[in-house]
Amino acid sequence: MALPTRYQQDGLRYYRTDKSDKAYPSVTTILSKTAGESSRKALQTWNEKNPGGLEAASKRGSAVHAAVENYIRGLPVELPEDYMPYWEGIAQHLDPYDSFIWSEKPLKPNWKFCTGDDGISRIWSHKYQFCGCPDIVGTRNGLTILSDLKTSTGPYCRHFPKDDNRQYFGGYMKYAKCATQLAAYAFALEETLDIKIDLVEILVGTPHITQKFFIHGDELARYKTKFLQKVRKFYEIREAEELAKDTELAAAG
Repeated sequence: MALPTRYQQDGLRYYRTDKSDKAYPSVTTILSKTAGESSRKALQTWNEKNPGGLEAASKRGSAVHAAVENYIRGLPVELPEDYMPYWEGIAQHLDPYDSFIWSEKPLKPNWKFCTGDDGISRIWSHKYQFCGCPDIVGTRNGLTILSDLKTSTGPYCRHFPKDDNRQYFGGYMKYAKCATQLAAYAFALEETLDIKIDLVEILVGTPHITQKFFIHGDELARYKTKFLQKVRKFYEIREAEELAKDTELAAAG
């Protein structure tokens, strides 16, 4: 029986790679494990004020992602009425693409090696030891663009808000996390598929507006550096946890 491509270990998500002896943590796992205390407290506060909100957001996001997949493949888009405001406006940002080469899974036959026997797709970096699955990669005007789709009840914010606009702090935190995630996928796409990402895009569907952010050049380089710092921190944390576990077992023995 084939081993699952994606699995949980110590409460963390891992993906197996093209090498039978190599499995790495997901990008989202690394970002969650290395989140700062302020981010953890903000998430905890939000969860307390919005019971069931995280589950509802996950369900909504999955539904809209499925709609995007169907739209890209020319299939009917069917969504519950409550989700339609998040979808409206997204299609106009997908239409200008010349072609799509990845949509939750590889769309090129020679990239089938990225999909496991269980149908789970992923890309990886043996150099930096992480895995993940990007949303969309497409081409437009000769550029290769990596895109991530998000749904949110409020808008994202590109810059850290000033004191008189603290209500946008959550939107900034979401933007920074997504940009870091995309920087990671850019690394993995280059290593796994030998393609260079020219710029990355964040598409945000909200009940009122659809936002599009392009990230490239120095800004993308900063987020790539930020992600590599988080990778190092993640493995430092895991090493400390394993040492503590070994010490506890030795003391118990």
